[in-house]
Amino acid sequence: MIGKPEWFTYRVFGWGTRPKTWQGWVYIAVWLAIWAIIAVLPIPNPIKAWILGIVIGIGVLDTLHIMTKLNKVHDERENLHQLIIERNCSFAAIAALVVVAIFQTISNPSVVGIPFDTSIIVVLAAMLVAKVGTTAYVKMRL
Repeated sequence: MIGKPEWFTYRVFGWGTRPKTWQGWVYIAVWLAIWAIIAVLPIPNPIKAWILGIVIGIGVLDTLHIMTKLNKVHDERENLHQLIIERNCSFAAIAALVVVAIFQTISNPSVVGIPFDTSIIVVLAAMLVAKVGTTAYVKMRL
């Protein structure tokens, strides 16, 4: 699309990407400048909101495009490290959700039915669907 994956690398802290080259920094600066210019334009707020929404949408789509192409511009070792990081984050998220569910169950012994926040089940189910879907896709591609 607009940005090139070669300009970015994986973030060390958090998720997403960060600029790796001067072109990546210019790319970020141009997006911020566009948003700032739109924000100060003397046009009615509803129109400004639509324009800003479209520009932000394009930026999000471009970022997602860059993120999906990162593994093709990094060497095998960097990709493996990123996979290990993502796996460990997933394990930590599952462990945290299970601990919260157990804590809420112990804290609410008089609750009839599910004694913990049902959104925990939704998140765990979404993670399971993503895991099963991704596994099936990878197995079909091999």
